[in-house]
Formats: sequence, structure tokens, C-alpha cells
Amino acid sequence: MKHLIRLAVLLLVAAAVVACGGGGNSSSGPAPVSFTVTGDDSFVYSPNQLSAPTGAQVTVTFRNIGGLDHNWILVGNDVDVLTVTETAALAGANAGMVTGGSESTFSFFAPAAGNYKFVCTVAGHAAGGMVGTFTVTE
Repeated sequence: MKHLIRLAVLLLVAAAVVACGGGGNSSSGPAPVSFTVTGDDSFVYSPNQLSAPTGAQVTVTFRNIGGLDHNWILVGNDVDVLTVTETAALAGANAGMVTGGSESTFSFFAPAAGNYKFVCTVAGHAAGGMVGTFTVTE
């Protein structure tokens, strides 16, 4: 009988350790990622394709190397980039308006896996090609 009680106690302790995340490789989520993206007056982002795992803390430094104002916001793939406004930015992924020769650094957590767009919302800039792809992987 003592052996059964000891076995039961050991099983309860093991279950508690597993439930609390102990006992092996514990992970605090995906590693943070950082990107530097430039935008210029030819209405191009460089790079124009980015990728991060879902839930990762993403830090973007957006450098406006042109003379015009530009911005960088993350939006859903189904958003019309020709009419989108800054208020549509997902998860705080918004550089704000960045004047020529300036930069903005901001962070956000990557949303659910899928394809997203980043876009400049200044009138005519997305139509001129200032749109990129942000892929979130599982």
C-alpha cells in the first residue's frame, strides 16, 4: 500500500511540474526580430518583403531617405492599399509620418500566421508602388 501511495504522489508531482512548464526545454516564445526598411521618393521600400514568426516581437526602423514625407504601417492582406489610412495599422505597427531624412523605430508583436501588407498611406504613394509584403509564419 505504501508503494501505491508513493507512486501516486510521484505522479502528482510530475503532473504539476509539467503543468507549470518545468522539466525540460522551456521556451519563452519566438526570438525577437529587427528590420531596417528604407523608403524613398521613387515610392519603393527596401526591402519590400519581410517575414517573422507569429508572436515574435518585431522592431522596425523605418528610414525615410527621400525628401517627401512617408510612413510604414502594417495592414491586413485584404485591405485596399489605395484608400487605407494610418488608423488601420495592426497591432501598433505604425511608424507615423516620417519627414525626409528622418527615421522612426517602433515595435509590435507579429499577428497570426498569414500574409499582410505594409504600405505608405500618403496620397498616391501606394499607387506608385510603395507597398510591401509581411509574411507571418507559425
